[in-house]
Amino acid sequence: MKPMDAPNHCYVINIIEYLEIKNEVPAALIFIDAEKAFDNVSWAFLLNAIEKAGIEGEFLKGIQAIYSNQSAKLVINNNLTSTFKIEKGTRQGCPLSPLLFIMVLEILANKIRAKPEIQGIKIGPKEYKLKAYADDLILSLGEPQGSIAKALETLEEYGKLSGFKLNKSKTKMLTKNVDNEEKEKVERQYGIKVVKKVKYLGIWLTSKNINLIEDNYSATWNKVKKDLDVWNRVKLSWLGRMESIKMNILPKMLFLFQNIPVIRGSKIFKDWQKTLSRFIWQGRRPRIRFKLLTDRKERGGLAVPNLQLYYEAACLCWVKEWITLENADLLDLEGADNRFGWHAYLWLNKGKAHKGFTNHIIRGPLYEVWEKNKKLLERKTPWWLSPTDILSIQKTDSEERKLTYEDLLTRAQDSWKLRPYEELKEKLKGWLQYHQINALWTEDKKLGMNGKKSKFQIEIIESKSKLLSKMYNILLEWDTKDEKTKEVMVKWEKDLGHNIEYEKWSKLWNVGIKFTASAAVRENLEKMIYRWYLTPEKLSRMYKTGNRDCWRCKTKEGNFIHMWWTCEETKKFWNQIYDELKKILRYTFPKKPEAFLLGMVGKEIQDKDKVLFQYSTAAARMLIAQNWKNANLPTVRDWQSKLYGFIELAKMTQKIRNQKNAKLNEDWNKFSVYLESNFKNLPTIAGLIYHF
Repeated sequence: MKPMDAPNHCYVINIIEYLEIKNEVPAALIFIDAEKAFDNVSWAFLLNAIEKAGIEGEFLKGIQAIYSNQSAKLVINNNLTSTFKIEKGTRQGCPLSPLLFIMVLEILANKIRAKPEIQGIKIGPKEYKLKAYADDLILSLGEPQGSIAKALETLEEYGKLSGFKLNKSKTKMLTKNVDNEEKEKVERQYGIKVVKKVKYLGIWLTSKNINLIEDNYSATWNKVKKDLDVWNRVKLSWLGRMESIKMNILPKMLFLFQNIPVIRGSKIFKDWQKTLSRFIWQGRRPRIRFKLLTDRKERGGLAVPNLQLYYEAACLCWVKEWITLENADLLDLEGADNRFGWHAYLWLNKGKAHKGFTNHIIRGPLYEVWEKNKKLLERKTPWWLSPTDILSIQKTDSEERKLTYEDLLTRAQDSWKLRPYEELKEKLKGWLQYHQINALWTEDKKLGMNGKKSKFQIEIIESKSKLLSKMYNILLEWDTKDEKTKEVMVKWEKDLGHNIEYEKWSKLWNVGIKFTASAAVRENLEKMIYRWYLTPEKLSRMYKTGNRDCWRCKTKEGNFIHMWWTCEETKKFWNQIYDELKKILRYTFPKKPEAFLLGMVGKEIQDKDKVLFQYSTAAARMLIAQNWKNANLPTVRDWQSKLYGFIELAKMTQKIRNQKNAKLNEDWNKFSVYLESNFKNLPTIAGLIYHF
């Protein structure tokens, strides 16, 4: 659920927050549970409700055909019952069912709203009585004693006609500013249990908002830690552990971030990051900085979720409501005690003038995140800023469209200026408001005006889809902007003795690494890029030992490039692989370390041979890694066997990507010929494909 949809529990949290201040106002929040809500809907009532809603013609006839004159028989103990009529229940699996149910339920909602005897919670000029999400209803009632009785009476009357049945045993109630004696009286009189907390739409709510973090975030994270303990006992690969975070942990946290953005500060995120880091690295010292892990794969990162950035992205998507001013009901409730317009808090920093603004359970965290990122999102005066909202009282007038600088300004050569009063007078309340706007513009133009709309305005404020992912990518880009030229890139260039163009790195991340769907092969290449392997030289620095000698030649310092390429023993192995590859490909090519170690294949390898070359070098690298601390390196026969085994991985990739056999034959044909000439008893590639 997107924040812009204003989830119902957001209304509940805001109401509870209001009642924290107005502690003289008694209130009850009743979470209605309907017994088999969809199954008990009366067809006669449903069809009548549809007609009253103004639906007619062929569409009405279609609904009547589905929900009229239906009968059924049952088989009980192999005996067929007599025919009986079906007269209630919406169709299971029918996409119309939820909409039809909502139409039926709307009659109840309107009835409750229209009854003055059922008192809601009055906040300013508005009264909040009921919120519904499908069959989940919340009644927010003031003067509980009288209002509860009338509400239950209305539910009973409605049920006689519609089939609605209140399940009192599962219906729960939260009370606010009600003493214990009154609570007990309500329970006895109406048979509805008053509870300390209730789970509504996946969120635990209590009569005190201060419990939101403990009941939701802490409880969820405790379950996450238990899951991580279980997964630690499973032999997941390095990449597999990171993928499990994305698939299993991130969705749980995003649900909370989007629905209850109530976290302040960064301590909790640092603790979560430590937990995830321990899981990724199996309790060992991290070999790659966390920021590099979180970068996008297209930029050479591994896309590990940054939970703090996701939380901030969710907050900023919620702040969009403050900017657009479209959801008047929510904003009037959330800003019940505001002293200024929302845009005054956002742009003129009125949160400092009105201390109570940031004491709010939701406003405070959102404002904190906004202030942290404001200068990054909008470096100059934004087009969306509304001087009329800044000048207004705190309430949002849904009848009046707030005028933004986009409406008020015009371009004059290379500068912006306020439109003449004559052009705006139909939209303004008078000349005084025009002069007030002019005074605000005089100050705002000192900061300057963007020549075009900001990325934040285009992708977030004016967009309605994928807001969270777009906002996260904006924040992630800023967070990792200093990592464009990564430390590992510099180290590789130093080891290889020449520069590698950024385009080659980009091609490696976006194309080169995707030649296979095998996690094991891709993990090996990722580890090579990030220089994951611990060398004698690095271990010596870590543990303050004096021995830096290579484990193989035992004569030179075992740094990264030595262990992988320049060691005399390693050179012999790579020379053998190089010779075999020339036999397989049937042409010669330069032996470049970046091609063999990083998969940076250029024009020296023909396009049709690049996949085979990538698998061939990956097989060699994986064998070296498997024998990392052994003095003796693998043999050519080991390499041939490893590469032969990769045929199965290639077939899996073919099926995953829905490729034809012709593609597999093209990629592996030369290796098939090589095998036939060297191992007469092995099946050909074509044979392997056939048997597969």
